[in-house]
Amino acid sequence: GRMDGQTAMGKAPVGVAALAKKYCKPVLAFAGAVERDARKCNEHGIDAFFPILRTITTSDDALNTETAYKNLVETACQVFRLIEI
Repeated sequence: GRMDGQTAMGKAPVGVAALAKKYCKPVLAFAGAVERDARKCNEHGIDAFFPILRTITTSDDALNTETAYKNLVETACQVFRLIEI
């Protein structure tokens, strides 16, 4: 899906972040796309967020299960490489 300012208004990712913060855990979020106003999510417990779309694509291609999985894995691998540094 898309992470935006509305996400900060009580959607599932912010609920998960609230639970994680209760246990002092950092929160990373991955979304298909990220809008500029998604920064509001940082104020609601999401420490960092990342879009997984790696190129300009059609909606059909972006929503394809195999493509979405591949994009998520590739993005997550890069994020965790950074964490290991």
